[in-house]
Amino acid sequence: MEPLCIAAESWGAPHRFFEAPPLHLTIHVNKSDPPVSEPAYQASADGFSLVCDPSNRAEFSIRAHAACLHISRAVLDRPEWFRHQLLECLVLTALDTVYFVGLHAACVVPPGNRKPGVLLCGVSGSGKSTLAYACARAGWTYITDDGSYLVNNRTDRLVVGNFNQMRFRPSAVELFAELKGKEIMKRAQVGKPSIEMSTSALRNIEVSPTSHINHVVFLNWRNVRRQELVRFPTEVAKYSMLQVLYGMPSVQKIQRGMIDNLLDSGALELRYSDLDWAVDRLARLAEEGM
Repeated sequence: MEPLCIAAESWGAPHRFFEAPPLHLTIHVNKSDPPVSEPAYQASADGFSLVCDPSNRAEFSIRAHAACLHISRAVLDRPEWFRHQLLECLVLTALDTVYFVGLHAACVVPPGNRKPGVLLCGVSGSGKSTLAYACARAGWTYITDDGSYLVNNRTDRLVVGNFNQMRFRPSAVELFAELKGKEIMKRAQVGKPSIEMSTSALRNIEVSPTSHINHVVFLNWRNVRRQELVRFPTEVAKYSMLQVLYGMPSVQKIQRGMIDNLLDSGALELRYSDLDWAVDRLARLAEEGM
């Protein structure tokens, strides 16, 4: 039961967001030594493997829709390391391989029933989490702050996100007073320092696991001379999204097609220095278009 309890920290109670055959995961716990390194990814003819050492490893088969994870008992004594370095890495990579296109983007939905969402894209440190939370505080529905998963083989641009958590850089306390005093931690003791919060602990924040996407917006808040929303080159947006794809050529072909569909209406760049202005400009985009 320990691995399941640890998994609940990442995903909470299971929900079915769309119809698809499930992936199966088997976990074997052995008495070997703990791993001495992070897992290394390697693609295979039928999936991929993640290997720390012979006793701490995972394999995923596309044809079987199944993964097998072998871990030493000592790994469970380091639940954060196990969750981030092995469990989440295995499950999210398997889902990306079969069902999703993983995008380095936040997602929020403007106030109002049945409105499509806005995808907030950018490199690490571009302000995705900060702007997503600012939107949520202003009445938007929060989907995810960093990892958005575009569902394969659909034309409606459906995105799934981890709405259970928010993660901020320590500097976010200067913008949001409610973050002051929160613990600053590192993911699995090796990641970047961050403040992690469960959305269930946040008052007056609406959340949802999915959204259809209407606008793709790349964020730019560094050295901005004029706050504005402008067209962003589609080929540059596509190149940025393709950089995080991995797996077999057949999988990447599907993912490329999904990205082409996502960017069919182009992309935008939000240049801003004031957070409130950015939230208001996104609201006007959602309501009126460009």
